[in-house]
Amino acid sequence: MPTADQNKQQPQQSKASGNPFGVTENKFWNFIPATGEKPPELLLYGAISSQQSWWEDRVTPQQFNQELAALGEVPEIIVRINSGGGDVFAANAIFTRLKDCSAKITVKIDGWAASAATIIAMAGDSIKIARNGVFMIHDPAMTVWDTFRAEDFLKMADELKVIKQSIVNTYAMKTGRQTEDIEQLMSNETWWTGESAVENGFCDELMFEESSTVVENSSKIVVNSVPIDVSMFQTVPKQLLNSPHNPGSLINSATKPINKPKEEKEETKMGEPQNSITTVDALKAAYPDLVATIQKEATDAERARIKGIKDLAGGNYDAIATDAMFEHPITAEQMAVKIVAEQNKQGGTYIADRAADASASGANGVAGTAGEAASDGEKNVFDAAIDKLFPDVE
Repeated sequence: MPTADQNKQQPQQSKASGNPFGVTENKFWNFIPATGEKPPELLLYGAISSQQSWWEDRVTPQQFNQELAALGEVPEIIVRINSGGGDVFAANAIFTRLKDCSAKITVKIDGWAASAATIIAMAGDSIKIARNGVFMIHDPAMTVWDTFRAEDFLKMADELKVIKQSIVNTYAMKTGRQTEDIEQLMSNETWWTGESAVENGFCDELMFEESSTVVENSSKIVVNSVPIDVSMFQTVPKQLLNSPHNPGSLINSATKPINKPKEEKEETKMGEPQNSITTVDALKAAYPDLVATIQKEATDAERARIKGIKDLAGGNYDAIATDAMFEHPITAEQMAVKIVAEQNKQGGTYIADRAADASASGANGVAGTAGEAASDGEKNVFDAAIDKLFPDVE
């Protein structure tokens, strides 16, 4: 759709050359004739743009039309796309020529089909996309220069509305979706992976092919060796560029560490921030010896803690020991405090139980003789009764 290369530029005079159709800079496509049983191909790799806009230019469209006709009457033409978009008028013209062709048009999106490139893709009787390909639609835009009046800008706005409607109609013919739905998707600048593009009806099937995609920086992406300028896009989703959970995501090489020889590594000054390490695996990779030491010390400390608890328990406080070792981990010292508390609890219960038993036996009602001393070797009546009830208690 219209971006920097998709506006209505002032027509320029074609330079004379050996090419009867115009200057080579106007050509952004490549036709490959059929060989044997292999059908001919139209390669659209890179920006869909030329020195002269197809809105007014007659040279570049003529060259494309003649090269297409030169393929002859063929049963099928493969259109391979890997483009971030470009001139909307060129895209519309190519779409029309391909739809008018008698051959079956099979579109294969090898990497990206964004912006105006998606218009050409809609010409396919069958549209295939790589699983980790990218498909993006958005509103048309126009780059202007020179001096304009308010009325001029209003006219440009009206032109953009007409351009958008023509694109909406193209998408609707392919997908069968409501125009209002498509208009909203375009306004949102919608990005899809290959799988999502198929699910949303803009492509027909997935190609199980791998594409080598590398993000060199935030505004330049190289897809299958084709640089794609994404600086004009507003909402390039990060998950398309880096996602370990998405096997179809692209790889941002800018995030990969560069291994320098030791003598070339820069020294880090005190106080300067380091590259953040946010995962255990990253820490292990960066400091394997330190991690091994920490793990050994932690293991030794845990073993000592469990051994101390078991020694304290002595088989008499298994429930407390199990809880202290595993359920609610505490130190051996904390375990000792719990054992003392349990012993105090048991002692208090024992004394209370003994007093209750004595009361129930009637021993408390046995009266002794005041001042009466027991005979040598004999006990008083109260002590004799207690000993009878609890013969093992001294």
